[in-house]
Amino acid sequence: MDIHDVKDLSERFNEAVELFWGYWGSENNRLFYEQCMQNSHGSDGIPRFYVAMIEGEMVGTYALLRNDINSRHDLYPWFACLYVKEEYRKKGIAFRLLQHGAEQSKNLGFKNLYLESNLDGFYEKLGWKENGIAYDPFGHHAKIYEKNLEE
Repeated sequence: MDIHDVKDLSERFNEAVELFWGYWGSENNRLFYEQCMQNSHGSDGIPRFYVAMIEGEMVGTYALLRNDINSRHDLYPWFACLYVKEEYRKKGIAFRLLQHGAEQSKNLGFKNLYLESNLDGFYEKLGWKENGIAYDPFGHHAKIYEKNLEE
């Protein structure tokens, strides 16, 4: 499995947008995902969008974001958009994407990485620590998980 920054896949950019949007988006927001991905690599290195590929097939995604559309704008970067196609699950791909995101964040000079989820037990097994609650603009909330990148 290889993990690629979408910025380096210009000839397959639309395919990457379709994968992110197809899982995370809704009927009316494809342009949101496209523009976010086109305008990645800000002055601090984020946002960034990545795809996992096996034998040329895009099988998973993740992003590093300044904010994951939640109330905790004081925390960043956020590990977001973790997705693995169903037929590729339970093969360690999500774990490798999480590791890659931590490595990329550390290389960009960040000391911590955050994510939000209500999935119990998964992230804790991988060394993430629960660190509060974040709220979204739609009235939902999720647990915040933090990964210290200096350990």
